[in-house]
Amino acid sequence: MKKGLIFLNGDPPETNALEHIDFSDKFVVCADGAYRYLKEYKVPDILLGDFDSLDRVPEGVKIKKFPVDKDFTDGHLAVLEMKENGVDDIEIYGAYGGRPDHEFANYALLALANSLGMNAVIKGDFDIYFVTDNIKLKMDKNVTVSLVPYSDTAHILSTKGLKFDASSLTLNKFHLIGMSNTSVSNEISVELSEGSILLFIQRRR
Repeated sequence: MKKGLIFLNGDPPETNALEHIDFSDKFVVCADGAYRYLKEYKVPDILLGDFDSLDRVPEGVKIKKFPVDKDFTDGHLAVLEMKENGVDDIEIYGAYGGRPDHEFANYALLALANSLGMNAVIKGDFDIYFVTDNIKLKMDKNVTVSLVPYSDTAHILSTKGLKFDASSLTLNKFHLIGMSNTSVSNEISVELSEGSILLFIQRRR
């Protein structure tokens, strides 16, 4: 199973987080201005974008340049690059911060990856997973967990390891009842019978 890392031009990961990223045997794609923080830790396999966020295009890096007036975000192009290079699992960094419309579009990258047959997670203060069927995750106890519908409605078949059992709950975008739950064991699971959700998991500092 081939793994990949995407670095976006949002708020950069904290120094401690960057220092602990395992780059070994990972295909690394960097989007435009994210190169400013990534270059101290890793030369990406591909640097892509329209380069409106960098003063100059760096030398010694494989470049894919796109016009400024394009129909896709740099993040979207990075996910497509992952698919083209046979990646199965993606970690996405730098997805938070900046313009709110860009941040929202970055959440959609999880759904895009899923539609292309890849798993993806956004890493940050909250890790975000896109769930359409079931997921099981190990974590600390007393961690904030939120289940947010991505489709118009999402039916939760069962949950385990959460303070507030969400089994048989139907989520919709007008009643975000799945917010601010808490893990009560070192493993949680969520199973859906309909729709899709974004699963937000708070990371301990």
